[in-house]
Amino acid sequence: MNELAGKHIVIVPAWWPSPEQPQAGIFFQDYVAAFTAAGATVGVIYPDLVGLRHWGRGERKPIFPRITQEETIAAAPVIRIRGLQSSFGSVARQARRTRDWLARGLRAYRERVGEPDLLHAMCAVPTAWACANLDDPLAKRVILTEHTGPFSLVMRSEESAALARAAFRAVTSRVAVSDHLRRQIVAAGIDDSIEVIGNPVSDMFTPADGDDRSPSDRVRALYVGRLTREKGVPMLVGAIESALDVAKACEFHIVGDGPLGVTLAPFEHDPERRVTRHAACPRSEVVSHMRRADFLVHPTLGETFGMTVAEALCTGLPVVTTRGVACAEFIDDDNGILVEPGDERALAAGLKQMIARHRDYDRAAIAARARSRFSGAAVAAAYRDLYERAIVAR
Repeated sequence: MNELAGKHIVIVPAWWPSPEQPQAGIFFQDYVAAFTAAGATVGVIYPDLVGLRHWGRGERKPIFPRITQEETIAAAPVIRIRGLQSSFGSVARQARRTRDWLARGLRAYRERVGEPDLLHAMCAVPTAWACANLDDPLAKRVILTEHTGPFSLVMRSEESAALARAAFRAVTSRVAVSDHLRRQIVAAGIDDSIEVIGNPVSDMFTPADGDDRSPSDRVRALYVGRLTREKGVPMLVGAIESALDVAKACEFHIVGDGPLGVTLAPFEHDPERRVTRHAACPRSEVVSHMRRADFLVHPTLGETFGMTVAEALCTGLPVVTTRGVACAEFIDDDNGILVEPGDERALAAGLKQMIARHRDYDRAAIAARARSRFSGAAVAAAYRDLYERAIVAR
């Protein structure tokens, strides 16, 4: 349980919850909890560059960068450097400002907490580049975990691509959160010495002590995510219509917000109310939805990791999802069904198959297998050698 005992880690996230974006980077908090539980001293330094598009929205923002300290999950100190900025479309300008604000945050962190052993940057651009270009001994002790996907977003301009290449060269160790993402990075000609370590899943995503599923005779299907084209929502709507024509004793619960929410409007007139839409909600409520469900459907067209799928598996749910995306790496005959991406008929067939045989899956076995891969303890253990290698690089 104390895989990281004695280590002092500062996480530098690319995103973190803010008043403007309260869900942004919320899964990075799971890293804090996982590494703290594994015995490490953990802190967070977040250069919170508030773009001009958020000016005038919500609470008042400082024009000049201001340092604040918060307490977050697992009581780890969070140093936030928050202020108004604009990179005027220049990724390099954003990266340099991230570096400068990070340097200020690091000085404050040392005064308040102490000297860290290493920096763990989440994403190459701008954070890993900023960490590796500090005028500081810690610049030589940086772990990079890449989350951005598709990775072509990082390589969309020569300016951004140059920063990414420089970041990957400079760091001590490189990690991708899925083999799918690792292959994209290698295909971009960046680096092939990349470890694959998935995201940790919060301990709240576990099966219920009893059976929380509805006593209704209906099979309960669940979707959790943004209501967008990228998440396969148009295909999902058509597949639900097809599935309900055959499987009358089924209901679908759609949790999330997004521009394609209007496509669910026709289901509102179903007198049997077999499709229910729920607004986006805190993860504690997502857990409740998952514990009441019989299976998850996740028809995404592109995924770097697939946090919702990993969370569902840890809760014991079988999953219907698409081939060729990162979360397909988690699925086999023992825990779900894979269908072709963008194929509405294939998704409908997968839904009908899952509705018919969902009780054949061993929910306890699904959860145990997923926790062995995605629990905080498993992820912390996977990082142990990388951290020790970085610390030796003093």
